[in-house]
Amino acid sequence: MNINHHLNNDPWFADLPADVQALLAYNAVLKTYQKSQMIHAIGDNDDAALHFVVSGTIRVCNVSASGNAMTLAHLSSGEWFGEISIIDDHPRTHDAWTINKVTLISIPRKVVIQTAQQYPILYKHLALITCARIRRAFDWIDDATSLNTSARLASMLMGFIGTYGKQVNGDIKIDLRLSQEELGFMLGTTRQTINKIIQSWQKQEFIDMHYGFITIKNQSELKAIMNPE
Repeated sequence: MNINHHLNNDPWFADLPADVQALLAYNAVLKTYQKSQMIHAIGDNDDAALHFVVSGTIRVCNVSASGNAMTLAHLSSGEWFGEISIIDDHPRTHDAWTINKVTLISIPRKVVIQTAQQYPILYKHLALITCARIRRAFDWIDDATSLNTSARLASMLMGFIGTYGKQVNGDIKIDLRLSQEELGFMLGTTRQTINKIIQSWQKQEFIDMHYGFITIKNQSELKAIMNPE
């Protein structure tokens, strides 16, 4: 697998100055993780790196006081992560687990810091990754405060289509296993509430859920639920 090929095709990396690209790419390493493997744990401070997801899906989560794993985000092909611990030199904020086989391009923290000291513009580009993440968090907060649970669930499923959607006999299967409990954690509600909504949508043939995989059967109805006005 050609590391330079993947990096040069990434918009964030391609926007870096040529000298910065060269230093980061030269020191980048390819890493492969198997399904259900931990990449890093909350509190880790060793082997920090800036990671680029080449393939596969990563679940970013935290553990509640009751011991339940709460999913906060999914990272997929083309996304960067790890910049926070590089910028502030503090431990990891969350656990990161693979959902399936994952390939990463990793650039060690020491290399990123040394490059940024030589070319301070890199700090701005690292901040842009964080800014994009914060904007997504604000969007989530806006939805949480302005939409009901059905509308937020519909919005989340429609958002998954672009990254995980696969055409199957005219429908769209979200190629990501999601339990009702996990969906509840992501939306800040209970599994029972999610179950009631999904049961209703299945009866109306908007979606189908089988073994944790959701198939979108009627996008127009979900879009109408997203925008009740």
